[in-house]
Amino acid sequence: MNIKLLLRIYAGLMAIMLLGGVFAPEAMMEGFGMSYTKEVVPILHFALMGQALFAFVTFCLTNWLEADLQKVATTYTGIALVPVLINTYHAISGLVPLVGAFYVENAIWVTFAVLFFVYGKK
Repeated sequence: MNIKLLLRIYAGLMAIMLLGGVFAPEAMMEGFGMSYTKEVVPILHFALMGQALFAFVTFCLTNWLEADLQKVATTYTGIALVPVLINTYHAISGLVPLVGAFYVENAIWVTFAVLFFVYGKK
């Protein structure tokens, strides 16, 4: 595996989560112990739009910086850890319960952070 493939997998995972948010937002939120209400819909739409744009830019980086992808590895290591920090803050502050989805999602993000770090050093 190389950094180009890793970025494309990362973008693909974000796209899959985006599809879940578009087509099954109730199920996604329920998995985290939250309720899907009409008050949440506008915020969710903006979050999904941001995720879609980030996934698109991440995928495009593989072509834009094809020869210099090592330059983005450190940045993506940090970016992959941001959801872990936010999820942990939410759990500690009691905003969301510690459910299985919390651990699975954080494991995914930590794995990506480690992979970006390792492949960025090659």
